[in-house]
Amino acid sequence: MGEEFIANLLSNVGIPAAICFYTLFGVNKTLKELTAAINKQTAEIERRESEQSHEISALKDKVQELNFKVENLSRKE
Repeated sequence: MGEEFIANLLSNVGIPAAICFYTLFGVNKTLKELTAAINKQTAEIERRESEQSHEISALKDKVQELNFKVENLSRKE
């Protein structure tokens, strides 16, 4: 009777628990990989935003310079 109880316990609790732990470890591994990929993408986006910010700043400076030149030309005439 004890052997039957242990076999029944293993089949009712042990196998589902093993499947649960296997799934849990698989999800944990996948989440770590996804976190690394998200962090890499976030760093790339921040780098691009920084580059674009510098380019926009340079363009604003050029526009102001051109406005100044146009205003000086119109004053001379």
